[in-house]
Amino acid sequence: MEKKDKGITPTFDQLPSLVASLSSKVDRLVKQLGEKHAVQTAVQSEPMRIDVCAEYLTMLEGRTVTRTAVYSRVHKGRIPYSKNGSTLYFLREDITEFLKHPKRKAPIIEQVA
Repeated sequence: MEKKDKGITPTFDQLPSLVASLSSKVDRLVKQLGEKHAVQTAVQSEPMRIDVCAEYLTMLEGRTVTRTAVYSRVHKGRIPYSKNGSTLYFLREDITEFLKHPKRKAPIIEQVA
């Protein structure tokens, strides 16, 4: 059987220190993932303007989505949005959730005068 870990087999006496080292590394990874999740959650709840929304849709769909395409989707009720005056805002979580069920008409989330 081929050994992949530098060809060294730890001895029984080395196991406690190796387990402690692995445990420390796992703890650091868990902490980093928690921090990354917190940042992603904060970003998801921040409103996007139309340019960022077009980039986000491009990433999700794997094809170029232009500002004009986003405006068209808004007009046709194919994407959820909020409006403040004449400015449109979009939330990542709303768009992601809506794209899972594309047959329904997208609501205006809220309109602020």
